[in-house]
Amino acid sequence: MGAFGEMLIRNMGGDLDTYRGDKPIKTEVKMKEIKKTGYQWCLDSSLRILDLNNYDADIDSLSTSGFSEADYFEAELTEERFLNAIRNCRVKERSTPRKTEKYLEYRMYGLVPYNLSGIQKGIQFGHAKDEYSDMVRYLSGVNVKYNKWISQDKTYIILNGGTTNENKESKFYGSLQQHRDLLVENGIQVSEFKEPDLNDTLTGVVFLVDERVFDRKLYPNFEPTPIPKYFMEGGRIGDVEKINKQNEVHYSKWVEKIGGEKNAFLREFLITLRLA
Repeated sequence: MGAFGEMLIRNMGGDLDTYRGDKPIKTEVKMKEIKKTGYQWCLDSSLRILDLNNYDADIDSLSTSGFSEADYFEAELTEERFLNAIRNCRVKERSTPRKTEKYLEYRMYGLVPYNLSGIQKGIQFGHAKDEYSDMVRYLSGVNVKYNKWISQDKTYIILNGGTTNENKESKFYGSLQQHRDLLVENGIQVSEFKEPDLNDTLTGVVFLVDERVFDRKLYPNFEPTPIPKYFMEGGRIGDVEKINKQNEVHYSKWVEKIGGEKNAFLREFLITLRLA
């Protein structure tokens, strides 16, 4: 190397340092190849795959029987390989990709009476959760969700269920019982616990909730198109009906996105409750 010559030396981090004499004058940072799961690439690109079975990541499948959900949700690949993986897929742009039940995040929500001590609220929730664990052994569809929650997610949310009173004919019929009844009426799978030491009254109601209910950033609330005031004042009934029909269509699509009518109900139900 001459007096004014330059020399490249790779440093311990893998980047290239340029030296003049014995002094480094610049560093060329080695670009790291970005890898993400197929789902994350879709999420970042607002891209929804409509026929996931045609997804081909060109990797050793994480399943021994061809394509598996793990290829899409777990295996990481570069952008180039991702674009190649979806070459045979039908896709919808500007759409949120969907998760299957196995890859949704779950939380166990519970309702307990307002007038128990903090420790007792936790204990009664635990009793109801144990009842749920016993129940799902015989319910295959719920069991998949429960196994995902108990093995990975593990989060409890304990809410104030208000009063407890088993007399349905009384004006003091418990709000905890009323919440339980409303959940069941809307098709929500619940388990409950009645405390023998409290005259067998209801002290815990629990149910599983997936991320499409509580993650309002990824799954924002439905916002209908407002009807302009001058449409109403001007008697433009046809335009009003047109907007109403559009809102109905958009609402139906939103309900599908968040997992159906049960989740739509839970979003409204839970927003009224507070932590125990």
